[in-house]
Amino acid sequence: MNRNRKIFIIVSIVFIAIFVGIAIDMASRTTAPWNKKKQLVRAFDVTSDADSIGIDTTTVNVK
Repeated sequence: MNRNRKIFIIVSIVFIAIFVGIAIDMASRTTAPWNKKKQLVRAFDVTSDADSIGIDTTTVNVK
C-alpha cells in the first residue's frame, strides 16, 4: 500500500468512528415511540401516595 492509501484509510476509519459515536449518543438520549407512555408513568409516578396539597408553597401561613 502506498502512503496516500494508508492516510485515506486512517482518515475514513476516524470519520466513521466519530459518526458512530454521535449516533450512539443521540440514540441514548431519545425514547422509542412505544416507550413514551412508560416513560411518562416513571417520570410523574401517577400511583404515588404523595399529597400535593400538603407541599403547596403558594399558600401563606397567617399567624
